[in-house]
Amino acid sequence: MSNNLNQPKAYDVVLGGQTPAPVNGAVLGGLLGVKRRLARNSSKDSPYLIEQQLDALKEALNYGAEGLELVIEALNDASLQVQRTAYSLLQDYQEPRIVQVLQEYNPYQFFQCLYKYSTRKSTTYAIAITPDGQMMVSGGNDRIITVRNLGNGRIIRTFTGHTGSIYTLCLSPDGKTLVSGGRDTTLKVWNLNTVGNYKSLSPTSRVIGDGLIYTLTGHSESINCVAIIPNQQILVSGSEDNSIKLWDLATGEYLATLEGHEAAVKSVAITPDGQLLVSGSADNAIKLWQLPDNAGEAICPDPIYTLTGHTDWVKCLAITPDGQTLASGSQDKTIKLWQLDTGELKSTLVGHWGEVNCMAISPDGQRLTSCSWDETIRLWHLGTLKQLHSLSGHEGAIACFAISPDGQPLVSSSWDHTIRLWGMND
Repeated sequence: MSNNLNQPKAYDVVLGGQTPAPVNGAVLGGLLGVKRRLARNSSKDSPYLIEQQLDALKEALNYGAEGLELVIEALNDASLQVQRTAYSLLQDYQEPRIVQVLQEYNPYQFFQCLYKYSTRKSTTYAIAITPDGQMMVSGGNDRIITVRNLGNGRIIRTFTGHTGSIYTLCLSPDGKTLVSGGRDTTLKVWNLNTVGNYKSLSPTSRVIGDGLIYTLTGHSESINCVAIIPNQQILVSGSEDNSIKLWDLATGEYLATLEGHEAAVKSVAITPDGQLLVSGSADNAIKLWQLPDNAGEAICPDPIYTLTGHTDWVKCLAITPDGQTLASGSQDKTIKLWQLDTGELKSTLVGHWGEVNCMAISPDGQRLTSCSWDETIRLWHLGTLKQLHSLSGHEGAIACFAISPDGQPLVSSSWDHTIRLWGMND
């Protein structure tokens, strides 16, 4: 007997309950039945019929390549609910064509605020999410570092020790070490492993132990930004004292000072290969610095070159995963894209009507996210340079955000004294 994909199978849906199916095609089985259910105009259908379409999408994956094509086509369905289901079903596929389709699709239209919580009278200036996407770490003008369960916002533990506002946080690639800096001019390095297995904690329990490994001093003014050179375990810090300092992350040993900016260093970023350090400043300039191949080698104190084009402070930087493109966000309300190896200005993204405070680039290098004093988070496609979506809801300027390694959720903080988590509902 031949294997006909259009014939009903055990997992197919048959319309009509106990009533014998008519011969005019009301049997919604097989690939043909899946096609019929998906062909309905879902924008005008009842919730029951939309539910039938969603079931049909899931069944389509039982029919190989032809069924997979139906799921891809559903990304253009009139119903956002159908589109969202199709997008979710395709997430587990690694075939190049599916990856390309998803890169060209805009999932951010489904993002909404999943929850928010008050930080009382404190403003959060820095947020980081652990590499496993399970926890978020935040710090602000309450001088406390708070570790939360990312899924529900429950506080797992806190770190105390700073005597001034916390302006910047950075996690090591393995998620075990946390670095913080701020107004008190110190860098503090913490063992995040003291949090332990948060999943085993009771709802009211907190982890004890201060977790502080060591404190670094050397800057004479506030520390605005930190980064870690992953292949060498070097810590980089930028300060209001116009300088960048490098430290051995394992020992806390001071390594070098980079000077060249004429005003405060507001942002730093490291290329994925660990070869270049990029810094942005209140002197409106961006400088690129060559880093050594090995931690023991001397660090060149002079920048390779300087990028100019912004007309106000350069507050944030981000680099694409391939190390080719640098994005810079400024108090002049623009985002500029630069060819990193030549310093050529490629394009300028205009849309924010307030200063750009924070940026991040997706792991696939296709999308850039930015937040601003204008109370919005904006998402851009780096290939087309078009804005994909804008998230609004905060009632004050957005100070910073962080994105989970898999692209969602996104966590943002604002001068409205709230932290919000954005993503797609299940």
